[in-house]
Amino acid sequence: MYLLFLTIQMPNNPVAIYNPLKMLSHKLKTFNPENQCIGFYFFILNKGLNSGKPLMEPCPNCFVCFTNNEQDKEKLFWLTYGLWQGKVFRGHLMGTAVQYIRKKDVQNVLLFGIEKLKQDPLKAQKNILAVTKIEQQKSNITKQIQLMNELKQVLIMQLLR
Repeated sequence: MYLLFLTIQMPNNPVAIYNPLKMLSHKLKTFNPENQCIGFYFFILNKGLNSGKPLMEPCPNCFVCFTNNEQDKEKLFWLTYGLWQGKVFRGHLMGTAVQYIRKKDVQNVLLFGIEKLKQDPLKAQKNILAVTKIEQQKSNITKQIQLMNELKQVLIMQLLR
């Protein structure tokens, strides 16, 4: 595997910057619970209004997105998350009663997102890191709220004894 670099000419000082999105490659497959997933992967929901939502755990109606390494997996996961939050996948939904998205359409949306991120890779990397931290904080707050609710129940139960 080789790394691609961008060279920025500064006064008497060429600086090479690693472009984190140049090598971003992935493969989409329809999830089959009978097949074991090996390597670096995440899941993308393909049925309902939440089609395109990235998942860490599989569900019956999803695609598997395989990547080459953990870094690519993280970048694609958060790219997919951003595209889902921005409702980009909704424009590609098919069906009347139960809406779904085709694998080809998910692939095209992901390629569109990758191309957009390539325009400013440093900003993309910074934003992906920020979104990751926000999700971690959100998870911590959710756990704190759950613990507060449990504490409330315990205090009320102690009062009723």
